[in-house]
Amino acid sequence: MAFRPCPLNDTHTASAVTALSTLGLKPGDLIATRAKPNWQTLCLLFGAWRLGLKVALLPPNLPSYTLPPHHWIEEIAPLFQAKPSSEKILDLSLPALLLMTSGSSGSPKWASFSLSQLFESAETVATSLQAKPGQRWLLSIPLHHVGGLGVALRCILTKGTLLFEDKTLPHQERILQANADFASLVPTQLYRLLQTQMPPPKTHFLIGGAPLSRELYQRATGYRLSLTYALTEMSSTVLLTSQPTWKGAFPYLGEPLANRALSLAADGELLVSGAPLFNGYGAFPQPPPSPFPTGDKAHYHPTLGWSIQGRKDFQFFSGGENIQPEEIEAALLSHRDVEEAVVVPKNDPEFGQRPAAFVRTTLSDEALYSYLTELLPKYKIPIHFERLKDQSGLKPNRKQLSSFFS
Repeated sequence: MAFRPCPLNDTHTASAVTALSTLGLKPGDLIATRAKPNWQTLCLLFGAWRLGLKVALLPPNLPSYTLPPHHWIEEIAPLFQAKPSSEKILDLSLPALLLMTSGSSGSPKWASFSLSQLFESAETVATSLQAKPGQRWLLSIPLHHVGGLGVALRCILTKGTLLFEDKTLPHQERILQANADFASLVPTQLYRLLQTQMPPPKTHFLIGGAPLSRELYQRATGYRLSLTYALTEMSSTVLLTSQPTWKGAFPYLGEPLANRALSLAADGELLVSGAPLFNGYGAFPQPPPSPFPTGDKAHYHPTLGWSIQGRKDFQFFSGGENIQPEEIEAALLSHRDVEEAVVVPKNDPEFGQRPAAFVRTTLSDEALYSYLTELLPKYKIPIHFERLKDQSGLKPNRKQLSSFFS
């Protein structure tokens, strides 16, 4: 077994240990709580881990009945009124956490992790970023996402300062006024920051969750950016580079981080393996295959490294022609007046399916169509444009958008 001192060892965490000890739980038992973005959630996590408990972090609006039997922690605050415990040791080998996958291409699943996987991921990314004690990390991603928890763990393990967003401010101001050393953003958030025309902040932004267009990257002159590729099943980040190279629609992100290996299946699907690979799905998981199929299509270049080319299950066919929606989205996003784009299939009596696009832009449909004629063959140009409305979450709900045309 691997043991390690608890890196979040303050009075609040020790009080959580005492309070949880009174619930009659034993090592390996599962507790669940809603992952509110605050220090109480993190102290509860470390308190539970010091007792060998597994914790399921749910989205704040998700009902508790979506989990197998467990002890439900509805109110965290009373836990911190207990007398502190002195226990400080973590067993890194025990199952420790359940997180929901994004469900962007199907029903969400519960992914199971040990602390060794989570800590390895956090330490490897922090080392790659050359993070130092005392630096400030902005929690701009929800804690129930592996990316959000990864930010918190990187900060804690490097003895940094974790900043929680001020929800009373507009989103751009939350990021700029935090004056953080590190923050994670999706490309749409970067687009909105650039619209403020404020001087580039000192913050080192990790960009992920969706492809970043070459045009938007070039507009971010003076910004410190690293592009990433991450997935829940690998405890977060697999690829990270501050020097991406575009060759076609998608950037190349170099070689994988330490202790990670990538390969390609015969059909071009990306396979991953390495130290941070999760334990499997569910509260009592079966070991996952290694290498693990990601569902992402990828390409490898001998000098530029790896490029993620889109989701395998987003692909559809139109009149016998292969359509990868992310390629069309990248073309739309190359226009400086397109903030966000999502392409989905629309049933068509002649071709089976044709591409349709949801866009966040001030441009007319005619202007969008005209722009794409210079970039794409006709069969890839959307036959229908809809304006994209605000959705909850960092990623668009493709299933919900596709149902618009059902």
